[in-house]
Amino acid sequence: MPRERRPGGRIVELANLPSRFEADAVLALLESNGIEAMAKYGDAEGWAPFFATIDGFRVLALDEDLAAAKALIDSSDLFPPSPAS
Repeated sequence: MPRERRPGGRIVELANLPSRFEADAVLALLESNGIEAMAKYGDAEGWAPFFATIDGFRVLALDEDLAAAKALIDSSDLFPPSPAS
């Protein structure tokens, strides 16, 4: 279902992840729940993968969707908690 354009919405960073795979997984989760999101891949689209160590893989969303997107990511089992040392 297409949504109306939001002329006043700002694009903000939702997450900066260590891999393209994780960024794509977050995008799929958000889009399957009706939250528009996009990614900025820091590896120059695969041409310079070492750039990702500087810029990472960013997931972006509109500021008005930020709280819902963060809650959705936190409630998902995409990123299980790391084991205690």
